[in-house]
Amino acid sequence: TLALILYGDLDISIIDELPPGRQKIDTSAVDSRYHQRIYTFIQKLVKEGRQAYVICPMVEDSEEIEAENVIDYTDTFRDELRRYLPNVNVEYLHGKMKGSEKQSVMERFASHGIDVLVSTTVVEVGVNVPNATVMMVENAERFGLAQLHQLRGRVGRGDAKSYFILVSDAK
Repeated sequence: TLALILYGDLDISIIDELPPGRQKIDTSAVDSRYHQRIYTFIQKLVKEGRQAYVICPMVEDSEEIEAENVIDYTDTFRDELRRYLPNVNVEYLHGKMKGSEKQSVMERFASHGIDVLVSTTVVEVGVNVPNATVMMVENAERFGLAQLHQLRGRVGRGDAKSYFILVSDAK
């Protein structure tokens, strides 16, 4: 891309403002001691009719990857979220699911049939759910800056205030 800009016939586009009606996304970095506060915040937003994403770095524990203290979606989905978000429709989505299953989950989330979507980075691009106003990224240190930027782009797509919360206990 850089070579095309410098030597070819490619113009540079600069986007220096938000689309009309959109608000700035508040981004926070916290450690895992904030989980209960975050879940309370998500519960409040869901009661107001909003939706949320919870992003985990892995589908399940892996012996090949050094994953001490890494939250996989099964732990988060089955234990913490069910306990801290009672009466909230929580579903999960990951790349190991069949295409039709993934499509079904995304359609239900987009049509507000799901309140909180626990997912891996499969939602990184091409997902537009304007009603989703909060994204919590578990073990944020395990993602690259480009991935985090793409994930952040999944919230703030509507006219409501949105939040991007990075959770990490890394030093």
